[in-house]
Amino acid sequence: MSPRPSSKRESDRLPMSVRVGQALRRYFVTGLAALVPVAVTIWLVVKVFQFADGFLGRALGFQLPGLGLVVTLLVILAVGVLSIHFFGRVAFRTIELGFARLPIVRKIYPAVKQLAQFLFNEESRNAAFRRVVLVQYPRPGLYSIAFVTNEAKTSATGKPETLLTLLIPNPPSPFTGPIIFSPEADVIPLQLSVEEAVKLIVSGGVVASPLQAIK
Repeated sequence: MSPRPSSKRESDRLPMSVRVGQALRRYFVTGLAALVPVAVTIWLVVKVFQFADGFLGRALGFQLPGLGLVVTLLVILAVGVLSIHFFGRVAFRTIELGFARLPIVRKIYPAVKQLAQFLFNEESRNAAFRRVVLVQYPRPGLYSIAFVTNEAKTSATGKPETLLTLLIPNPPSPFTGPIIFSPEADVIPLQLSVEEAVKLIVSGGVVASPLQAIK
C-alpha cells in the first residue's frame, strides 16, 4: 500500500482561491481573538475616564486636566481592593446573580469573565490548566494538545489507576472542547507552557512553539 500523501501535499492540491480564503479566515479569527480582550479593556478604561472626567467637570464647574485619569486609576484600584475583601466579594457576587437573570447578558458575561480571569489572574490560570500534554485523539495515530485540569484515582476501568482529566480545546477558544479521561501513561508531557499552548490554539496553529516532550 502506498503511503498516504502528507497534509501539506493535499493542501497544495486545493485551488488558490480556496487556500487564500482559508488563510484569510484563519488570520481573521486569530486577529479577532487577540484584539477583543485588548479592545474591551481599552473601551472599559475610556468609558470610566469619560464618566469620571465629565462628572468632575460638572461638579467643579471647570475642567482640571489629568484629574479624570487619576480618578479612573483610583476607581480601578478601589474595585481591585473591594473584590479581594469579603464585602466586595458579596457585592460582586450579587451583581453576577443579577447578570445571570438577564437574557442576553447571562450568555456573554461568563465567557468574558473567564477570559479576563485567565488573562489577568495567574492563580486562576494555573488552577484551571495545570500542564500541557499530547494525547492520541480522536483516534490512535493522531495527536491533540490537551490541558490537564484534574487527576483522580479510580477503579471504574476495572483496576485501580490514576486517570487524568483532559480538556481538548477547540480552536480558537482554549476554554471549550471535549473532556476525556486518560491514564497518565498514555499522555506525553510537553515542554510547553500554558501561555504558549493558548497562543497556539487561538492562532489556529499559526503561532506554534516546538513540541518537545519532557524527558
